[in-house]
Amino acid sequence: MTLPLNSLISDWGGFEKLVAKLHETGSVEVQHNVTLVGKSGAPRQIDVVVIHREGLYEHLILVECKYWKVHVSRLHVDALVSAVDDLNASGGVIFSINGFQDGAILAAKHAAIDLFQVRELTNEEWGLPGRIIDFYLQVIQGSFGNPILHDPKIMSQQGTEAKPVSINLNFNEKGPVSSTPLLLPNGQRAQNDLEKYILHGAQEGLRRFTASATPLNGGNDGTSYFVAAMNLIPDKPFAIPQDNMLTVVPKISFDLGIKVSQSRMRHDRAEKYLFALAVENCINGSVSSAARPKNDANTELTLLPAPNPERPKDALVNGSIIRVFVAVMFPFEDMLDKNPVRIAARDSTRGRP
Repeated sequence: MTLPLNSLISDWGGFEKLVAKLHETGSVEVQHNVTLVGKSGAPRQIDVVVIHREGLYEHLILVECKYWKVHVSRLHVDALVSAVDDLNASGGVIFSINGFQDGAILAAKHAAIDLFQVRELTNEEWGLPGRIIDFYLQVIQGSFGNPILHDPKIMSQQGTEAKPVSINLNFNEKGPVSSTPLLLPNGQRAQNDLEKYILHGAQEGLRRFTASATPLNGGNDGTSYFVAAMNLIPDKPFAIPQDNMLTVVPKISFDLGIKVSQSRMRHDRAEKYLFALAVENCINGSVSSAARPKNDANTELTLLPAPNPERPKDALVNGSIIRVFVAVMFPFEDMLDKNPVRIAARDSTRGRP
């Protein structure tokens, strides 16, 4: 057998066999298509008989199966009541594929007959997003390369000759290695150095460029590379002290590397079951799941919680993109032979650190 319901059964005989399997929990004896003779002496054909033995007692349950396109009527409830009495059974149950008329439900309540409808589990009963879980996982990692200091102006102390200044910016996958101090307008040393300022700009750019999540590679698994020119333009120019000089830089640009590794995560929760269905009690409204794991002789019956009228805010939606940002940078050189897609440049205007 396989899911869904319409592939499990195609006729009344298949429905009877399915209902019999629903009762095979390991705690009762189940018989299909049984003929019993009652007090009247007339033989009665019963679709499914369930025998429950506990201690000194034996309980006989008669089960009728209605694989009909219409609702089961009161007439059939009355017929089962008669059969229960004639066979001295402990109770009677009707299983339907399409539910019951109101009169049948009312009669069953008064006669202590159980009525069940077998149907597919809803998405909520499976647990959102449903039987099928299908989403994209994107692992996003940034990188940094080709820094350029634009229009640096070297200011020397009085009597000191200005000379070219070499600024070594050193990064690795874990972040800044070198430390280039920055001065605030009041001459005090800034809390962050130039490398950390650039790293913060790269992290901000990474968030901005990946703010809109869409499937990549036509929805297929794979890794995509992007590169974007970033411009860091502070409120006041960078002031970099070195020896007896001060280098003032109004703008720094660099290339932001973006690596997106995409995997489509698709899982069918029913794949480990021969069947997984909902059995709705049409008398009290409760719903149970009935599932038969593959290579298992017993059916698992579980009472489901009452439905929640409001969709949980954090429920996963199929087709969603879940993004994970990796703090450690990847080597910028990894993109040299990857033909990364170039994204238009953006400015990052930020206050002094």
